[in-house]
Amino acid sequence: MDQTPEAFRTALSSGDTERVNQAIDEVEDMDLEERAALFNDCFELCRELYESDDGYQRQSVIRFAAALYPRLAIRTVGADITDEALPGEWTLDDIATHRSRLRDLYLAALVDDDGRVRRAAAKALKDVALSAEMIEASNELQTMGRVAKSSRVQ
Repeated sequence: MDQTPEAFRTALSSGDTERVNQAIDEVEDMDLEERAALFNDCFELCRELYESDDGYQRQSVIRFAAALYPRLAIRTVGADITDEALPGEWTLDDIATHRSRLRDLYLAALVDDDGRVRRAAAKALKDVALSAEMIEASNELQTMGRVAKSSRVQ
């Protein structure tokens, strides 16, 4: 599979479990820096595809976005939390933007009509929360907790 936003769009919108899983596997097999480079373009397609009436497609988008998350904060473990602790030209602002965009998508998905989507979002939100905790972004954790608590669904 090509590792382009358009190839991922095709797979995620296909409704084919095998193609969706292959797209997710492709992204999971990338190193953190490759995922980070692909994040912005692919995240926009996730937002577009999430608007579908198809619950399976929305669930696939959430799972794909979770795999796409580069988790660059992991690189700061054991070091001072500074831009220099991150690979390449990435900054703390960049990784905060990744978390913020994902958090917003996941929190919206927590109130989705489809239980599969809600479960995928709850699972994915844990990774974003863990990254925020690792870099001591307590304000982000409080926001996630407050919004998640207010959006609890059956």
